[in-house]
Amino acid sequence: MRRLLIIAAALSLAAPAHAQGPGQQRQPEWRQSADYDVLLRPFGYEPRELRLEAGRPVRLRFVNSGQAPLSFSAPAFFRAATVRSGADAESVRDGTIRLAPGERRTIVLVPALGRYRMRSANFVQRLLGMGGRIIVE
Repeated sequence: MRRLLIIAAALSLAAPAHAQGPGQQRQPEWRQSADYDVLLRPFGYEPRELRLEAGRPVRLRFVNSGQAPLSFSAPAFFRAATVRSGADAESVRDGTIRLAPGERRTIVLVPALGRYRMRSANFVQRLLGMGGRIIVE
């Protein structure tokens, strides 16, 4: 019996970290996140197509290069992603980031597989082409 307990204990210690029980998820390694810059400029985003790797932490740095407040809206993308808790989660609670002229903001998250639309929250800016897509593969 004692030998059986020792073997069971050894096997549980040797189990890989991804073989955790239901409801237990590994926390992403936020320090190893890849960096992506998203430039908000009047009537456009740069890049217009943002390609990310599913399940890999990313640090999205948003920069407003315009002279007026600009926004980045992607509610489905932010809702599907695992956003780092704290200020990052609060910043994207409604799926939209609003930046004052010259403001910079960084959001760290783990994107979920899918295709998402990104666009301005301002109707006129959307009509003038401020939009694009996010592809997570």
